[in-house]
Amino acid sequence: MGFFGDLFGIIWEALKKIWDKIKKIFVKILNFFNHIANWFKNASRAKKLKEDRDVLAVVIKEKLSDRSNYNIVNCLFDNKAGEIVVDNGETQAEVVETESLDNETLKNFGDKDMIVLQ
Repeated sequence: MGFFGDLFGIIWEALKKIWDKIKKIFVKILNFFNHIANWFKNASRAKKLKEDRDVLAVVIKEKLSDRSNYNIVNCLFDNKAGEIVVDNGETQAEVVETESLDNETLKNFGDKDMIVLQ
């Protein structure tokens, strides 16, 4: 399966464990730079990513089977600990449900369900 396949499975299992604690929002069209990238530019998240090389900025795309909508999950994932980062009691993950994805988002994902932002 490879590194990213294994990482995807680990992250997905971690997300399922904390699903009810994750902030969820709904948008009509998800725009990559106006939402995903800005979520990771939050000062505390950006600091965590800069200070700890084991923390990854991960975005997962899930096409919902019952309709054409998508779930997009943004999260900080501690690769060493194998879990979603919790900072000051707040889970560093967010789920965005969207009716469609803009071209930039589709381009960034390509044929993958997960991307790790650098």
